[in-house]
Amino acid sequence: MGLQGRVAVVTGAATGLGKIYALRLASEGADVCVADINKEGVEKTADLVREKGRKAIAIKMDVTSEDETVKGAKLTFDTFKRIDILVNNAGIVRNVQRIPLQDLTLSEWNRIINVNLTGTFLASKAFAPYIIQTGKGKVINISSGVALHGTALRQDYAASKAGVIGFTRALAVDLGPHNINVNVVTPAGVEASEARGEAPRQLPVNSQSGRYIQRQLLPKDLEGVIAFLASDDSDMITGQVINVDGGRVFIG
Repeated sequence: MGLQGRVAVVTGAATGLGKIYALRLASEGADVCVADINKEGVEKTADLVREKGRKAIAIKMDVTSEDETVKGAKLTFDTFKRIDILVNNAGIVRNVQRIPLQDLTLSEWNRIINVNLTGTFLASKAFAPYIIQTGKGKVINISSGVALHGTALRQDYAASKAGVIGFTRALAVDLGPHNINVNVVTPAGVEASEARGEAPRQLPVNSQSGRYIQRQLLPKDLEGVIAFLASDDSDMITGQVINVDGGRVFIG
């Protein structure tokens, strides 16, 4: 995609899809800031970026902390003297069984909203001024298909990811005059266990029902989309929801 000379930041890049995105952008020629709350994980991902012949820095950064996101953005710019691409990938899902609304606690609701939505806001707020200073750039936010079609007993997660879509569209309006594209990707049911260092697993059959392309969604189906949105080939695409789900939901 011709990202030579560009500097990309990927949050939540210690493991999983964030790690995949960071390595794909490095393969396309970008130097990468790998950011995550998992310090050991970001160091490992940064080493893999360097193995691809690109420069990398690893930053331990909690996206829910304004202080840490501001410091991370400054360190990245001071290191590379530019920031071209921000991938807001950091996110979590409730780590307990699906529960009815009446059993969802306020603290758990706030935890999900803080990471998935407020974290996207804080990282964008911290890094965008440096992308503006660079003169052109891309912000790529990661939402979820559940924001479009809903999901049972995960109201907190669905709300947080729907908020990311609204935030993306508003930010696209604000950053467009600065030659910055802002888009959001909504994957659904990704089989990413290997990317997390886990044994491969077969997702439930109902996770594929309703798709017109009826197979598991894999990391390789997403990394090319991220690379495209980070490249000059997407220069006239902004404020868009890029839905990667095998056709389960059509957005018109």
